[in-house]
Amino acid sequence: MKALVFNEINKVSLQDVAKPQIQNPTDAIVRITLTTICGSDIHLVHGHMKSTPGYTVGHEFVGVIDEVGSDVTDFKPGDRVTGPPAMHCGQCENCRRGYTSHCTRGGILGSGVEMGGLEGTQSEYVRIPFADLNLVHIPDTLKDDQVLFVGDILSTGYSAAVDAEIKTGDVVVVYGAGPVGLCAVASAKLFSPSKIILVDMDPFRLKVGKQLGADHIVRADEENVLEVINELTNGRGSDAAIEAAGVEPTFLNALRCLRVGGRLSLVGIFSKDIAVPFPEIFFKNLTVRFGLGDLKNMDRLVRMIEAGKLDLAPLITHRISLNEIEKGYDIFGSRKEPVVKIAITP
Repeated sequence: MKALVFNEINKVSLQDVAKPQIQNPTDAIVRITLTTICGSDIHLVHGHMKSTPGYTVGHEFVGVIDEVGSDVTDFKPGDRVTGPPAMHCGQCENCRRGYTSHCTRGGILGSGVEMGGLEGTQSEYVRIPFADLNLVHIPDTLKDDQVLFVGDILSTGYSAAVDAEIKTGDVVVVYGAGPVGLCAVASAKLFSPSKIILVDMDPFRLKVGKQLGADHIVRADEENVLEVINELTNGRGSDAAIEAAGVEPTFLNALRCLRVGGRLSLVGIFSKDIAVPFPEIFFKNLTVRFGLGDLKNMDRLVRMIEAGKLDLAPLITHRISLNEIEKGYDIFGSRKEPVVKIAITP
């Protein structure tokens, strides 16, 4: 089968590799019908996240069950499915405590031996361990591209909105209009805030944010962000903020735009240590929550998509075949042209 292999730092190539086989009775083999490139794939390939090269990349997918192990009971060949990037067993201590993204027996698809050694989804087939726990049925009423982002960026953006404890009538500020930040905007809308303010420097992605539910957009490279938010909130500050950029300036702005008792949800992944102004947090009685996204809401999110409550179609800016995926990496990584997500068909 064809698969995109991470060969060495800054080098990927489409290669012929062996089709995955059932290894354990709880496994399923999924034929990929749609996949995409994630920012973390770029970080792995460029060496910003440590991994040993020599594996198939990718972790976002929709597909059809090709084969199941003898212990799989909830799925059969022909079923349409999607799943999370982080596989979990359901039995280890972390799983039992609800931290399935930290499963000690699972791993992250397409991320190397350091993260479980599971091959990725930028391929024609993928092996999914603990299939009954990790896969989710896709209703016949939904197309592949409607649910492509459920397992990773939508689940992460939704987790960020939940952690921000958004209440009806709140003012919410989202920092970062990347794929996760845009999913956070769409998710925040579900909680009926009075205003969603989206902050970024990319005019194209800000425009997409408006399509997904942002009421106001702020160009961080052209405007004083805190002054604009102060005006939009009549001097009160925001009730909640979501930081989805993972850089120190947006973290500080996210803290400082909040009113007394505000909530900050950190979902951007920081690549280095940053200064944290603890006196500001303390004296404003702020709540700050962060950590890996909760990936256990996939069924709920699929139902919301089916009910018309969520529509992430604006995220797809490019469509290519698996044969063109090396070109896709250049487009997504360099952002030489406006891009949010690339839908890739094997």
